[in-house]
Amino acid sequence: MDNPLVSIIIVNWNGERYLKDCLDSLKVQTYTNTEVFFVDNASSDNSVANTKKLFPEFHFILNKKNLGYAEGHDEAFGKTKGELVLFLSMDTILQKDALANLVSQMQSNTRIGAVQPKLLMWPQKTLIDSIGSFFLMSGLLYHYGREKDSTLAKYNKKMEIFSAKGACLLFRKSVLLKTGLFDKDYFAYFEETDLCHRIWLSGYTIIYTPDAVVYHTGGGASKRMAPTYILFHSYKNRIQTYIKNLSWKYLIRLLPFTLVVYLGASLGYLLRGNVGVTIAILRSILWNIVHIKKILIKRRDVQRMRVVRDDSFLPRLTKKVRASYYYYIFYGLRRYKD
Repeated sequence: MDNPLVSIIIVNWNGERYLKDCLDSLKVQTYTNTEVFFVDNASSDNSVANTKKLFPEFHFILNKKNLGYAEGHDEAFGKTKGELVLFLSMDTILQKDALANLVSQMQSNTRIGAVQPKLLMWPQKTLIDSIGSFFLMSGLLYHYGREKDSTLAKYNKKMEIFSAKGACLLFRKSVLLKTGLFDKDYFAYFEETDLCHRIWLSGYTIIYTPDAVVYHTGGGASKRMAPTYILFHSYKNRIQTYIKNLSWKYLIRLLPFTLVVYLGASLGYLLRGNVGVTIAILRSILWNIVHIKKILIKRRDVQRMRVVRDDSFLPRLTKKVRASYYYYIFYGLRRYKD
């Protein structure tokens, strides 16, 4: 189908200050065959009332409590009718041809499962927020081009990526029906990487296209969350993602390295007097130990879905970095050079 219906899902939590710019950019898209699902996670601001007034044609799902990013999308996904599904954060602004270019890239190859646009920082507009991430054998991700000049040629080439950023991400719905959507135990953070990993395991690819440009404020919801809360979910979700998704061959190589990196980071934070972050990291490890039986059941289901070996895609999506990269990533002394 040359003009497939795109189901757009926006999960909102107190996003009043961001929503008008985001929704106004949707209104002027050159690609118009869309339906929009607005999921509100018990906001206390006027974002729902304002959106209903300006966009009464949206499909509204109003939750009585904050179900998080993962479960919020799951609620709407079951109601979508589109062949393609766009997950869109409330703190984004799309260039007018962004959706058209995402759809065009998706339609170029039936083996593409997801497409990431060029996400640029707002209001800087020239610095990269995300063009996709690569795999590291430590379990961390290499965020290619992060905070770099978006005009450089190396960032303006279509490429395969291991993981995309959920702020704006177009999926083929038939692929999501095979892989399942987000893991509800994640609540927030790393859920899109878990999903992207399963897309690769199902035999599909994930592509970054520089032709679709989207601006992203970043942290629209997370700015109101405690840093230790964010870190706990991010770290615990990373561990369980790899326990679920990696083959035993890769998991045995990766997990000890990941735990050493985590414990080293927690010690570093402790020496700097940041006890809260240290506790958050240690809690993330403990959470996975306590819930290991449940995680292994999920692993069984993921491995049954798998149709390709890790060796068929992970090596070309893996970056090698210097040891100093981890120091800079955890303690933020300076940006790492690509």
